[in-house]
Amino acid sequence: MPNAPDSLAQRGSWLLLCTGVLACMLLAPSTLHALGIRYELPGGPSLGKLHPSSFLLSAALLLGLAARGNPLAQLLALCRRQPLAAVYLGCMVYAGLWSLWRHGIGGAAFFVDTLWMPGVALLTLALHPRQRQRQLLMLIMAVLVLNAAIALLEYPLGRTLIPQNVGHEDLQADDFFRASALLGHPLTNALVVASLMPALWLLPLPVWLRSGLVLMMVLAMLSFGGRSSTAAVVGIYGAAALVLLARQALRRKIGYHQWLLGAIAALATLGVLVGGVLGLGLGERIFANLVWDNSANVRLVAWRALDHLDAIDWWIGVSPGRTGEIAARIGLDLRYEAIENFWIALLMQIGLLGFVPFVIGLACGVAQVWRSAPWAMRLGVVLFFVVGSGANTLASKSVSLVLLFTTAQVAAASRPSPTRRRVVVHSFSQTAPARRHGHREVWP
Repeated sequence: MPNAPDSLAQRGSWLLLCTGVLACMLLAPSTLHALGIRYELPGGPSLGKLHPSSFLLSAALLLGLAARGNPLAQLLALCRRQPLAAVYLGCMVYAGLWSLWRHGIGGAAFFVDTLWMPGVALLTLALHPRQRQRQLLMLIMAVLVLNAAIALLEYPLGRTLIPQNVGHEDLQADDFFRASALLGHPLTNALVVASLMPALWLLPLPVWLRSGLVLMMVLAMLSFGGRSSTAAVVGIYGAAALVLLARQALRRKIGYHQWLLGAIAALATLGVLVGGVLGLGLGERIFANLVWDNSANVRLVAWRALDHLDAIDWWIGVSPGRTGEIAARIGLDLRYEAIENFWIALLMQIGLLGFVPFVIGLACGVAQVWRSAPWAMRLGVVLFFVVGSGANTLASKSVSLVLLFTTAQVAAASRPSPTRRRVVVHSFSQTAPARRHGHREVWP
């Protein structure tokens, strides 16, 4: 979209967007609870059930549109220029309103934070130039590195820096300590770090520094104890690295010195990982539970919930109360367990009449970031849905999709702008083909 003059309103929109993204990463539910905001706890004002980032991102979009003129006219123009993001947001708004009409306001706040805000962020980013988007990428990666550093500090200390049990003191404690850092729940940390990690390779930093930051992220993931995320990182990113290495070898772009330095770097990385595991006990929960336990079995049990839906339920969904009854009927302990699959959870809540638009909208949102994102971030998108599908990631309050879509979109701005080549097309007279008749300029 053509850039608007850098007015005060335009700069204010950018500041609100950056602040909203920072709020996503710094204000986890546990942090809000510690600050006295009952975000996921019973009671409290209705507005307190929405994440602060939702207000900031919405204000950023409105102010950015107002900076260009009539906000409504500019919104329509923006939707025409960003049809995939517009369809995503429209489908998610429909799914949220359908759930609101079917079940009331209770339990509907997650639609705003989890599913609406990614579309709002994508549309707002389209209002700002590539240079500013590159700045936002640096900001996100800086906070991600800080988050990893805090996790590596929490693990040897054996305690979290931000209280995690405010309002949940009666919950059963985990057998193994897991860091929580800035993003709150350890599994949320693991998913976000794993899916955003490839963006580190897009930073304008020396290779050794980028490699060190990636190693730091891997060590932090061990401290979070996310088995699925760690396995996905090894499987997806490891396979991609091997394919890239094989391609370079077949093209003979890797010489003897590169092979030697690569082998030394691999051995040094392995030594650091082994030292972290043996010296600090990182990954104790992962290595001690490399079995199919009850936590993994919950993912399979969730599919049995569909057997308890009748024909009407399939079309219009079931209430949250009935969902809890079905979850208890299939053997889930509602104090500690839930339907760990957002596809199933959303299908049960909004039925096919809401679920089909949700799937269409989600496909459009992924297509929006996929078509412009570098291949590294495309791998992160794949990992997000591989791991996220084994949890209620998009069926509960979460800012993970906002961070994924935002990072993938600004990562595209890290690519050098395509140089415009001036192509001169000559036209010749039919009667005198050997004589130049004129020319016209074409800008691709």
